[in-house]
Amino acid sequence: MKKQIFQIIFVCALLYSGSLQGQELTLGQKIDSLTYAWDEEEEELETYEGLIRFCTDVEYRNHKIELLNEIHHVDSVLYERAKIAAKRSKDHEIDKLIKEIEKFERKYSMRSFLQFLRAECKAEKSLEKESDELSTEFGSESYDGQVYLIEVEMQKYIKHITKRMDHIRKHVHHLNIK
Repeated sequence: MKKQIFQIIFVCALLYSGSLQGQELTLGQKIDSLTYAWDEEEEELETYEGLIRFCTDVEYRNHKIELLNEIHHVDSVLYERAKIAAKRSKDHEIDKLIKEIEKFERKYSMRSFLQFLRAECKAEKSLEKESDELSTEFGSESYDGQVYLIEVEMQKYIKHITKRMDHIRKHVHHLNIK
């Protein structure tokens, strides 16, 4: 029992060990901050208007990309610390955290994110070119139907990113990483 308590304290101390270089926030605080920032940003991005803005506004696009890039960087730091901690502890929560980060990095990497949005921007541009023709169509073939389909795809993809981030954050809190 004492050995398990010592292992848990050691793992928490290892994961807590200092803040990110050059920043005042701890790793846990940084993850919270980035998760909340993403939650605010994602709502606009999953709309057709948000997609149009992403496709046409360089500053807006760069802001979204920088945010997700920072999220991936912090996840990488957390991942490395969790891998070290997993070698020294048999806490299953650490293993769950590692798997969650691996899933996030595999399915929603920066490259995947940019490829997805590039395809959506291409679809948006094509839709806008054909908007006059599609305005006379009905159902899913109409302009509004096509906008709806694009928004559904955007919402699905963005919600998956948000879900993965929330799972990682939950594991961080469960491990009590400050």
